[in-house]
Amino acid sequence: KGREGGERRRPQRPQPVEATTGVAADIMPIEEGIDNLSKEIIAAGRTYSVFELARMILASRDRYKVIFRKEEVGPELFQSSIDGAVFLTKAECLVHFLSGDSVKSLYSAEEVEVEAPKGSFQTIAKCGFSGALFGPPNYHAYNQNIIDLHQAEFSNMALDRYKSRVVTESGEEAVNAWLETMKKKTQYRLVSDTEVLLEDEKTMLAHFEANLFEDTFRTTHRADVDSQIPGKLLSPGLLTLLKETIADQRRYPGKLAPFLCRQLSGRHLAVFKWQGKLHCGPSRPHAIAVDVKLAERPAVMLAWILGNPGGGIDTLWKTVLPVEVTDEHKKEWFHDLHWMINEGYVVLLSNGHVFSSDYSAAGAKKTASPKKEKPAKKEDEKSE
Repeated sequence: KGREGGERRRPQRPQPVEATTGVAADIMPIEEGIDNLSKEIIAAGRTYSVFELARMILASRDRYKVIFRKEEVGPELFQSSIDGAVFLTKAECLVHFLSGDSVKSLYSAEEVEVEAPKGSFQTIAKCGFSGALFGPPNYHAYNQNIIDLHQAEFSNMALDRYKSRVVTESGEEAVNAWLETMKKKTQYRLVSDTEVLLEDEKTMLAHFEANLFEDTFRTTHRADVDSQIPGKLLSPGLLTLLKETIADQRRYPGKLAPFLCRQLSGRHLAVFKWQGKLHCGPSRPHAIAVDVKLAERPAVMLAWILGNPGGGIDTLWKTVLPVEVTDEHKKEWFHDLHWMINEGYVVLLSNGHVFSSDYSAAGAKKTASPKKEKPAKKEDEKSE
């Protein structure tokens, strides 16, 4: 409650709009991120679940972009060539053009002195959120001022609800403050041709729509945007769609996985099924040919792996490395293990468990390990 006992009401936040229908959103890993991920997989020699890799990408929004696609009965997309903003209507594009820095690249503003409005003004209305002045309710441009500010800054809110937040101030001081703001007017000149003078913002906007709109906003069926794009650069429905798509894929990256498989395969990594789930690693598993005879170090390691399926890589080294092995000698053992991994004879999973190539064959039993309470399977583990 306020100091005088009245209830203090907090302004209600505009509610997010529903996601745009007729437009699909896909998450696409950025090429540089996939390049780095591929190099890491090859260098470490480890095999990852494709869903695990997808979640690694989704963990940071600088690792992927979002692609908006017009569906068969969906709306056209308008994308700005200046800042990449994407909107669904011309009206949204024009509001964005006026409120952003784009207008400054095409038109220069000039402030000039003009005569203040004349009349009998008793009260001044202003925005209940930003404090912007609309003028007296009996001023000829009053209603249009409200509509213009609503479209520019509060379009997520219904116009009638926004109008209910308009407040008024009475008295000579409030009226004089508004009159002072009306003694100045902004004119615009075309940057590319300074002879073109436009007397006010509306005239400038009409000139832009007629002559420069198509050069600034392209009509398209597909628009790529940074996943971290500021919300003001998207139609409200597209912003909701972007957020929902990212949240859905973080829960279950089923749509991202096929894109990821194609990108990894294109970088000469192997994508294959391991124990019924898609994995990606340096090489596709395959058995050693009968006529291949391993050298001593690889043979020792493979014998241990066959006898201890799913054993940890650290345990492998503790068991097979000679007691007084030198650092230089260790490198030779590591090199031999990587050779077997790259040949597909051995699979080293991302969690450090190592298997022979044929362990994933039908009928292979799970690794013997200390029993733990098994949590309920997540939806993605069931469906993957």
